[in-house]
Amino acid sequence: MKRKSAISYSVMNEFKGDKQLFEFIRSANISQTPSLKELLSNYQSDTIIISDVLSKLRQHNDRLLLIDARSQAEFEDSEIPGAVNFPVLTNTERHNVGLIYKKYSQAAALWLALKYAQPKADDLNKILTGHNAAEREIVVYCWRGGGRSGYLSKMISDLGYKVSTLKGGHKSFRRYVNEYFSRKNFHSGLIELTGMTGSGKTMLLKETGKSIPIIDLENSALHYSSLLGRIPYDIKSIPEVKNQAAFENRVFADVCLNRMEKSEEEEIYLIESESRKVGDFIIPEMLFNRMLTAPVIRVDSAVEYRVKRLNRDYFGENNEGIEPMLNIMKSKETFFRQQLSSSTYKELIGNLERGETEKFTEIMLIKYYDVKYKDKGKIPVAVVNADHAQDAVKEILEIYRKNKQSRRNASSNSA
Repeated sequence: MKRKSAISYSVMNEFKGDKQLFEFIRSANISQTPSLKELLSNYQSDTIIISDVLSKLRQHNDRLLLIDARSQAEFEDSEIPGAVNFPVLTNTERHNVGLIYKKYSQAAALWLALKYAQPKADDLNKILTGHNAAEREIVVYCWRGGGRSGYLSKMISDLGYKVSTLKGGHKSFRRYVNEYFSRKNFHSGLIELTGMTGSGKTMLLKETGKSIPIIDLENSALHYSSLLGRIPYDIKSIPEVKNQAAFENRVFADVCLNRMEKSEEEEIYLIESESRKVGDFIIPEMLFNRMLTAPVIRVDSAVEYRVKRLNRDYFGENNEGIEPMLNIMKSKETFFRQQLSSSTYKELIGNLERGETEKFTEIMLIKYYDVKYKDKGKIPVAVVNADHAQDAVKEILEIYRKNKQSRRNASSNSA
């Protein structure tokens, strides 16, 4: 006779240790649980390959709804850019199911997974409604295109929506990205924005990105490249990019989804000048090599404008950046004393402690950044001044269009 469980399904995430979880499983009637294959036998799901997903995203980004069925931790670690996370199993649930799979059986693990997943239909329906799923093509994926994406597809279908699953799951996307960045050459053209720290390159890149294709490496890394480069994101509580794979995913999304031309060879991207690394992340070699030979537009700006931009970015509206800035400056005291001198370091710490952020920013800009981060010595094809942003954007767009036309003419002549 089956023992009555002492634990209800509604509190299954609140097991007090593995012992209570095992007790719950021993008390369950698992023998009648169908296999996943049997469970999905009457459900027919269309499949789609990653290249077709990317093509649809590039052409009609707002018409495709990508749903990641993996746990929150997996999603945060590396996702297909633009996807929405709906975990069939949360972090804790996935841990518990994996433990039962190892200690008991596949059948017991599936039984537990179903008990976790089945009550989530209402939450799923809210997600679908909130993302206007009725008017979009829905594609679901998990890690390898297996059980979680299959079951989530069934849940979505049961709610009355048409849905496809990504063949090979997230793993197929990572393979696609790896193969792309393993190529010897970056086939598209680049125009590089260069200039001193705070000159407005990032602002101009984002503004021009409303009209032309861009690759925003700092946004892909969520880091402003320098030792202090995480502060602007930390004060806005923007989570870090977890690893190199996630960084590459985000760079690839810029390259793939921002492309406007039919072929890679016809496209030109605007990109900001960077060293080999952005924060902790390495720029893919084939892209970095192309950056080294790209024509450059130098962005100039008066010191007072540069100070204001940097002060706004690094300290926020209410000086939220003072504490994290102090923490880094003090933790790297030896380094900054060597780079600046002891007296300058002491002055900078005093500026921060008194809330004199603009004074701090001006000293750091002139005595540290302008000395450390010099341009690459390329002769620019043009120089624009960012102090009047709208004029600078117009100038860059005109330079871009002329460069693109010259590229087309050269291609036609060589043909």
